[in-house]
Amino acid sequence: MNASEMTWVSGWASDISIWEDEIYDRFPLSHRFVDYWDLVSDSPDNFWDKNPRIAESQTVVGWSMATLALLRNLHKKPAEQKWILICPIADFCSKGCWKPSAVRAATPASFAALMGDAPKEGSERWVENAMRYSPQQLAAGLDYLIEKKADFAKIPSNGLNIELIFGKEDRIVPLAQKELFAPLLAQTGVKITVCENLGHWLQGYFTILGS
Repeated sequence: MNASEMTWVSGWASDISIWEDEIYDRFPLSHRFVDYWDLVSDSPDNFWDKNPRIAESQTVVGWSMATLALLRNLHKKPAEQKWILICPIADFCSKGCWKPSAVRAATPASFAALMGDAPKEGSERWVENAMRYSPQQLAAGLDYLIEKKADFAKIPSNGLNIELIFGKEDRIVPLAQKELFAPLLAQTGVKITVCENLGHWLQGYFTILGS
C-alpha cells in the first residue's frame, strides 16, 4: 500500500481534478482522481473492481454520491486503508431527505444553487464541468441515488478506519443522513465530524482534511 497516495472519488456530475492544483498545494502527496463518469460508466457498484489501483492508496476521499458507492463496496476495503467520506450518503431518498421526483428533476445548475457556500467563480466552474456529461450520463447517477442504499450487512470485523464528515449547513446531503449510519458508528474505528458552518461545497472541507 502506498502511504504517500490519496485517491479522490468524485460525486454526481463532478470531477475533483478541477481542483488538483489546490489539492497538491495543500496535501504534498501523490494523488489519483476518479471522476464522475469513471464512477458510473458501468455501475457505481462496480467501480472498485474497475479501478483496482484504488486499493493501493493509503487514503481514499469520497464526496457525496461517491460515498454511497464506496459504502456499497465496504466489504472490499483493505483493513489498513483510511476512508474519509465527505457529505456521506446512506439513503438519499430516506425520510427527511429527497423525494425521488425532485432527484429526477435535478440539474447541475439546481445542485450548484444548493451548495450555498461555493464562491461564484467556483460554482460556475463546477457547472461548466458538469455540463460535459450527457443527459443520459447525468440521469444514470440520479437513478443510482434514488434506487440504492448503503449496504451495512457486510461490515468488516477488523476495524474500519473511516471518518464521516457532515456539513451542518448542507442542503444536498442533510444532517438527517447521520442517523442512518448507526450500524457503522457502532463499529470500531469509525469517527464522525459535524462541521458547523459548512455546506456541500468540497473545497470548504480542505482545511478540515488538513487538520
